[in-house]
Amino acid sequence: MRQFPAMLDFFYTILIAPLEYWMHAVLCWGYDRLHVWGWAIVVMSLVVNFVILPIYVKAESWQEEERAIRKRFEAKEAMIKAVFKGQERFAMISTMQRQAGYTPLLTLRSSIGFFLQIPFFFAAYHFLSHFAPLSGVSFLGLTDLSKPDAMISLGNWSINVMPILMTVINLFSALVYTHNLSRRDKIQLYGMAAVFLVLLYDAASGLVLYWTCNNIFSLGKNIVYDLFDRMNFSSLMARVNFWRQQTIGRPDSKEGHPTAYPWLLVGVWLFATILAFASSNQMSILPETIKLHFSTVSDIGYLLLAALSIIEIVRLRLWRDHKVMLLVVAVILWYGLKVWYKWFFAGDNRHQFSLIGGVLFLIPTLALTSVRVNFSKFLYPKKSPATLFTSASIWLVILIAGYLPIQAYCTAPEIFSPAADILAKSLCWIVVGGVLFWVIGQLFSIQGRLNVAGYLFGFLAVLFTVYAFLLPMNVGTIDAFQIADTAPLYQFRNLAVDFAVFSVVGALFVFLVRSGRSKWLQNFFVLCIVAAIGNGTFSLWQSQNKWRDMSHTESVDLPDFNDRLFGFSKTKPNTVVVMLDAFTGTHMRQIVEEFPDIKDAYRGFTWYSDTLATGGNTITSIASMLCGLRCTPEALNAEKPENLLAEKINRHYAEFVNTLGNDVEASIYERNWLEPQRFKQHAKVDALTIRSLGDSYLNRYIEANNLEVGKGSSDSFLLAVSFFNATPWSMKNLIYRDGRWISDFMRDKSSTLLLRALRDWALFEQLPDISNVNAEKSTFKFIDSEMTHRPWMMELGECRLQKDVKQHVRDDGLNENHMATEVCALRSLSKWFGWMREQGIYDNTRIILASDHGQPDSPEAKSRLLGIDDGVAEALFLMKDFNADYPFKESKELTSNKNIGEIIAGRPVREDVHRRTFFKGAPKMDDFNGQLFIIDGPILDRQSWKEH
Repeated sequence: MRQFPAMLDFFYTILIAPLEYWMHAVLCWGYDRLHVWGWAIVVMSLVVNFVILPIYVKAESWQEEERAIRKRFEAKEAMIKAVFKGQERFAMISTMQRQAGYTPLLTLRSSIGFFLQIPFFFAAYHFLSHFAPLSGVSFLGLTDLSKPDAMISLGNWSINVMPILMTVINLFSALVYTHNLSRRDKIQLYGMAAVFLVLLYDAASGLVLYWTCNNIFSLGKNIVYDLFDRMNFSSLMARVNFWRQQTIGRPDSKEGHPTAYPWLLVGVWLFATILAFASSNQMSILPETIKLHFSTVSDIGYLLLAALSIIEIVRLRLWRDHKVMLLVVAVILWYGLKVWYKWFFAGDNRHQFSLIGGVLFLIPTLALTSVRVNFSKFLYPKKSPATLFTSASIWLVILIAGYLPIQAYCTAPEIFSPAADILAKSLCWIVVGGVLFWVIGQLFSIQGRLNVAGYLFGFLAVLFTVYAFLLPMNVGTIDAFQIADTAPLYQFRNLAVDFAVFSVVGALFVFLVRSGRSKWLQNFFVLCIVAAIGNGTFSLWQSQNKWRDMSHTESVDLPDFNDRLFGFSKTKPNTVVVMLDAFTGTHMRQIVEEFPDIKDAYRGFTWYSDTLATGGNTITSIASMLCGLRCTPEALNAEKPENLLAEKINRHYAEFVNTLGNDVEASIYERNWLEPQRFKQHAKVDALTIRSLGDSYLNRYIEANNLEVGKGSSDSFLLAVSFFNATPWSMKNLIYRDGRWISDFMRDKSSTLLLRALRDWALFEQLPDISNVNAEKSTFKFIDSEMTHRPWMMELGECRLQKDVKQHVRDDGLNENHMATEVCALRSLSKWFGWMREQGIYDNTRIILASDHGQPDSPEAKSRLLGIDDGVAEALFLMKDFNADYPFKESKELTSNKNIGEIIAGRPVREDVHRRTFFKGAPKMDDFNGQLFIIDGPILDRQSWKEH
């Protein structure tokens, strides 16, 4: 039962909060323009109703279909119920319903319009009942929109008029709607009107005003429906269809069209497109001179195709029977030629045009060819695929705008907005996608070519599903919105894989449709929709403990855990480990040479200059920095495969803290693997575990320094990476190109990255002010910082974060901006160590500064042609032991950052320094996948490296 409130909060977040988000946005937008909260509520009602109107229309058509089917057997069903009983009656009714094509799912589908009201009702009820600006606001006779209207007073009693008016309008709307319906349907609608009267009678009058406006909108909609019905809508549509054939064209008409060379345009398109792809930047097997010739010839091919298309338009007299097609073809040809004229086609631009040109010119090619060739004879001779359009469109929208963004969000929720905001934006993307597909469907339907739409989007839905789930491209980690390894985006195998996938998927799709098995594809899309909703909900539930909390994003007060996290003992030993993400260890040589003050500030510290990282990224290294050799990728892979990696690592974290005992107050701030709930299941001591610090330190720093910092937004990145995951391999470098995602998706990336860096910098700068010496026990602290991680936003000589800093790389390969952030981090931390000296705790505190891995900008690695990412394996390891007091010194002892956990736990270091290991790879659900290297000597000796 303890989890029940948490479950309610979870379902409120995923179902109700996103609707409240947009209701709040629309209400405030309306108020900004009308300056009256009452009219803003009316505007909110209109916007909500128009947004969900297409769903209501579709649900209404489903309801009519279900009623028509039921009407065919209702009389016979009543007769069976009157004559037969028991199992015999059940069997006869089931057989009759099956023969009529009726299933219980039809009733459920036709009820979508009703079920859709439920979340909107709860969202409006919760939002408007607690919206503070409505307090004391009057509107059209309502004295206070935050309270019941109480318009009629009878002594101590009062009568709320608005709920009664709302119900009268609701009943009148139901009367108009149900005049042709069965008694059962009428009872349902009248019953719902009574339920809303009871629920809203004592509600705030602002809420009742909103629901009354909804009922007025519904009444107007029902009156329009009734007028169409009285005007004999079917006859009207027949006249519209006749007008369409006369004005727009008869899609199946072939009269008078020449039949010579019907496939000429297709042949020219194939010729030009094959050469265009052969000249692209992914055709690495061909020399550039040949690709340049192919590029020129393909350009000529596209120009020839455009000229032939214009000739074909004239020959077919397209303006006579196919006016809409003429408009579409003309616009696409104009845009295609404009794109061709704009660029000089070489390198990336050549590839971009080969894709854009191929798709653009395919549309007029197929459109004009379809006038002379009956495609249906080849593609769907038995049954029209028009029925695929709805299910395929819904699945495409949910996949791209819902499922894939949510999965990406759940991998690192702390770097995005709170979950409710993410889900609200995903809802907006789904609505926009739904409206877009609805418009496309209407356009195809008007032209009588819904079968083409079903075929096209059905194939795209299958194709995107294959790439999203079966063929994800391995591009390494995506960190700071940058892809770690872009080489896979420009390989010849992309074209080969896409050709194979298009061939196999296309052949299977054509076979299913030609053989009249479109229903199989429909069922497949429905199954995908249900599975995506279920799996997405489960992923959100699993990631709850990582969500950002809105209540902590604006506070400037120190969080409750501050005194414990930064509390030290004056008399007992303290150990603090600061993990400086991506600090290249060998940079210390340049730093102490160019900045002698660093060397002086770090008296008592030893720099271990040959420290090997456990792995090439944070996710493979950081766990071993806490729990030592037990948490290396190879050790975790050797454990039971049925346990998730997160479970294994958190268990080892807990076991590490358990070894410290009850006499040590342990605090762990780690934002990659740590999951407090998993950790507590194995911990035997009371440890402070933090995955996110929130924004309190950031807001406090901004206020103290009077800074103006834009919040930015990284949420649109989720949509960009969703398209990236679902598109064919050869098209992915159009979505991620030159270190940038599609510009429209990531407009404010710089502000987001600046804010992320400022969070860590703000913490470092405030450490002397927020720390204390009140701990009664020995203390251990692990602090995770991305201050030194890319993107680097500082310049040498100035410890100030700046947007869009130009990166300076020296001739030896060292990135000065990277070293600048490292220098500033060391200087900022030295102030904290100065505070420790003032408080008399420096000598009884062991301090370790370490990094999980380096970056490929090590001058020493490059000068020795190491080749193993030139610096990624070089971790930082600086340590000041208890009572250490000597000048900063360097030790060339061979060690690894995985030994830090062993040192802290007081265990002997068991690693064979002549068999140190480095793992290059990435995690899966229950193990790591990659390559293990054995290093039997110094890191910078290329001969030391051997593949295991």
